[in-house]
Amino acid sequence: MSHDTNDPYQSAHRRYLASKDGIELHAGCKVLPERSNPRPLMAKPLPPILRTLPNGVRLLALPMPHVHSTSVGVFLRVGSRDETPASNGISHVLEHMAFKGTTTRSVQAINLDAERLGADVNAYTGKDSTGYFMTGLGQHAEQLLRMTADIVLNSTFPEAELQRELEVIRQEAIEYDEDPEDSSNDLLDRALWGDDPMGMPVIGKVDNIEGFTRDDLVRHVQQHYVASKTVVAAAGNFDIEAWMQLAEDLFAAMPVSADNSGAQPPTPAAHVGQAVARRFTQVSQVFLNIAYPLAPPEQEVPSPQRWRLAAALAANLFGGGMSSPLVDTVRERLGLAYTADATLDSGDAWLNFLVHAVTTPDKIEALVRATGELLQAQATTIDPIHLERAKNQLTVARVRASERPFATMERAVEDLFAHGTVTPLTETIALIDDIRSEEVRSIFTQMLTQPPALSITGKGVSAKSARQLAATLAASPPPAS
Repeated sequence: MSHDTNDPYQSAHRRYLASKDGIELHAGCKVLPERSNPRPLMAKPLPPILRTLPNGVRLLALPMPHVHSTSVGVFLRVGSRDETPASNGISHVLEHMAFKGTTTRSVQAINLDAERLGADVNAYTGKDSTGYFMTGLGQHAEQLLRMTADIVLNSTFPEAELQRELEVIRQEAIEYDEDPEDSSNDLLDRALWGDDPMGMPVIGKVDNIEGFTRDDLVRHVQQHYVASKTVVAAAGNFDIEAWMQLAEDLFAAMPVSADNSGAQPPTPAAHVGQAVARRFTQVSQVFLNIAYPLAPPEQEVPSPQRWRLAAALAANLFGGGMSSPLVDTVRERLGLAYTADATLDSGDAWLNFLVHAVTTPDKIEALVRATGELLQAQATTIDPIHLERAKNQLTVARVRASERPFATMERAVEDLFAHGTVTPLTETIALIDDIRSEEVRSIFTQMLTQPPALSITGKGVSAKSARQLAATLAASPPPAS
């Protein structure tokens, strides 16, 4: 899953004061006015290289000759969406167990082999994908690929390791369940998708986790770790041809799916639009999540990529930064919350506009009402200054991500799973610049035709109060001009 918003490294507390000669920071620093002939935004990056092996595995190389490091990953189009209530959590357990031993290496060797090279090793499980990846020096790209491939293709899931790791994951699941903010996120999935697998928690249910066996993991691998669902990727400064050849050698024999399921586009889950709550007595605040599902309009759109970027701009415009309408209103003007933002949560077959805030029980109704009014206002008109801000924030976020090998690789794989192709950065920036205010306004207009999904956790909340808040949100008129 990904989140498009303004650059996360930018301080949320920085303020700017207008001055005669430019922009003056509180600390006294000055930023000179923009020059009349600014330099080009960036040098044109090298294009991505994409090859598909006869069995369906896709190899993706993203050259970044200006860096010294390289990220290498194997990504599979399988996640909690592919589970049942009885198997919920198995994708996440498998991700953990992949590092516990292969046919030729123990868990200790797996850890040491990577760390001897100074490489970072990690993995993730999401609703629609699972990824295994390493980041190190470009000169070690082929070694990183061999090690990552070994984890994905040759894991043995030793029984003794499984029992220990299931207890670790059980503790992780309990920790998530007892955290009101994490719980609110999981509740939001249920509010969005109900009993569909998309509504189940990625980490899984504790009862399931405790009962998984080695045979369960093997069956899951045989069904889902198949060629048509696999992308092998690298981004950074490395020998592309040598890396591509090695990737082909390692993955040419990866099994194909018996039913060719990985080659079929996923079917989006139906939106339910519930309001749910869970009370936590040990906290004093309320954690609020609101989600509106987005789908391309029935009429022809220029491209799915452009439509998704318009949605990202809508989220940035609404709640991406201290000057955004959401934050400026609920925090700066009304004092209703310290934390408030809007982001875009997306996957290969879904897109959700999210609003997140944390407040106290006495302010939650006013916060929701103000949020609803502000959303209605964006559906009426888009402020050109805020659209300019959102475009620049999204552009800067994409440019900064493109300067980091892992972020570049992750974004490209997400593109590949969602669209079947990788959009070069220069094209993405051109699309962002070309999007019109009417396209962004239509995002708000479309999403407000559907009932929101809403989750609240924390002090004093109830299912009844959640439904009342959702009704308040749906009934909110635009603010008076």
